[in-house]
Amino acid sequence: MRPRRIASRLFVALTALAWMAAVAPAAEAQTPKRGGTLRVSYGNEIAHLDFHTAPGYEMMWVAMNVGCGLVNITPDGKFVGDAAESWQISPDGLLYTFKLRKNVLFHDGSRVDATAVKFSIDRLMDPETKSGMRSFYEAVHSVEVLDPLTVQVRLKHPYAFMLHMLAGYRTGLVLYSPGATQKFTLEDRKQGKPGAVVGCGPFRLIEWVKGGHLVMERFDKYFEPGLPHLDRVVIRVIKDPVAEMAAFRAGEIDFIASFSPDHVDTMKAQSPRAQIMTGKETTPMLAAMKVTVPKDGKPMSRERAPHPIFGDVRMRKAIGCYGINRAEIVKIAFKGQATPWFGMAPPGTLDSVDLNHLCPYDPAKAKAMLTELGYGPQKPLTFELMTNTEKSVFSVIATVIKEQMARIGVTANIRLVDKVTWMNATLQDGPWDMYIEDLLSLLTIDSNGYLSNSTSSWSHPRHNDARVDELYARYARELDAAKRKAIGRELLEFMADRMYWNNISGSPFYMVAQPWVKGYTYNAEFEVHFDTVWLDK
Repeated sequence: MRPRRIASRLFVALTALAWMAAVAPAAEAQTPKRGGTLRVSYGNEIAHLDFHTAPGYEMMWVAMNVGCGLVNITPDGKFVGDAAESWQISPDGLLYTFKLRKNVLFHDGSRVDATAVKFSIDRLMDPETKSGMRSFYEAVHSVEVLDPLTVQVRLKHPYAFMLHMLAGYRTGLVLYSPGATQKFTLEDRKQGKPGAVVGCGPFRLIEWVKGGHLVMERFDKYFEPGLPHLDRVVIRVIKDPVAEMAAFRAGEIDFIASFSPDHVDTMKAQSPRAQIMTGKETTPMLAAMKVTVPKDGKPMSRERAPHPIFGDVRMRKAIGCYGINRAEIVKIAFKGQATPWFGMAPPGTLDSVDLNHLCPYDPAKAKAMLTELGYGPQKPLTFELMTNTEKSVFSVIATVIKEQMARIGVTANIRLVDKVTWMNATLQDGPWDMYIEDLLSLLTIDSNGYLSNSTSSWSHPRHNDARVDELYARYARELDAAKRKAIGRELLEFMADRMYWNNISGSPFYMVAQPWVKGYTYNAEFEVHFDTVWLDK
């Protein structure tokens, strides 16, 4: 799968808000050299390797190099074919017909045909798969094989972001080999067993040693002529950013997939020739609060129950709105290189709206609201503030928030966990009150559909507000751009008023490459493609 940017072939007027501009130097007009091994570092472990179900950027960065899909989005903002060479959309927006290329193969040698496309989409839609992408396929009525190279997706109702979803939500559509998927177990795929994880991308998975390394090698029968240039990609996990910088400075690492913002100045000083890449702040930095109980109605043990205070919107506003100084966090944690932001969709996201005026920092008001709610010196308020080790800036932000809470008489106890523990707690009803994290970059407001507890298995706030579902549905189904923008604003204002999604700021995201790494195009944190990369050394 090749680099993508937000855009829409259907909605030309939206392209003015297109994706992002990299600050790295443009690749020189040189002839790419074939061969070599790209050495990559991740700051966290890969959760597992079933691409349709695993959370986390780390898995996604593997999936988009091992896998291919139907369509991609190019850096100039146009949808282009991947396994599909062309497609047609019916005038009513209910029928998408894809014509497949003839030369696309899975890594096991089987052909990528219409049956394989149907198999993959059906698997994503199957509730038993428990895919985080399933909510985005709600509009799909059926997938039909017209002939070996033609597949038709019929919708129940219009979906304005169908191509965005196929190309760029999380990993987009990753096609799986039906034969390999049926031959091996889910556990085999999760563990990265040889032969179990079979895609149709530029690299094939060779080995994954959890806690050690992951190896991908060139797929010589990749359908794009001349690609990829590299022989292999080897990924290491280096959790300590200081150790990561040392390995980079020593020339042991060629590419850092995610670099913590608070160490960028040090990196520039230590490795002045490094290519440091970033873009628009389409990822939200959150001080998320667990709002309500899970919708399944099971008994509320402490492990499953939210903190009592966050079930009350007044408490959410006292703590998360008036009690948090977003400008101070940006100044300390990001050295001013971010935008304080209250709205659910951060700056740079399609149809984003600046709602900062709704949530001014006002510690006196926060204290007064806490008093009204019965908290004070005689009844002190304490809650747990969880963050993870993915980026050191998370701990910095948690520390600043802890100090801000102390100013209003509240104690926030910081709990630092690894990334996998954080994912298990937030996605599986584990014990948490508030967490600090930056989440998936948003192509559109619609791509944050995880906020809907009734439609998504990955809803972090855990609210059960039908109004949110209704606004999401109206927004995604409206094909008129102006009407859709108005609905989007209504959704963002409602979410802000109820404080179901507590943004702190936009979150700058950095990737770092050695000067000899050529041909890499920065697009977004969820987009790391190595098919066009080559080494000038």
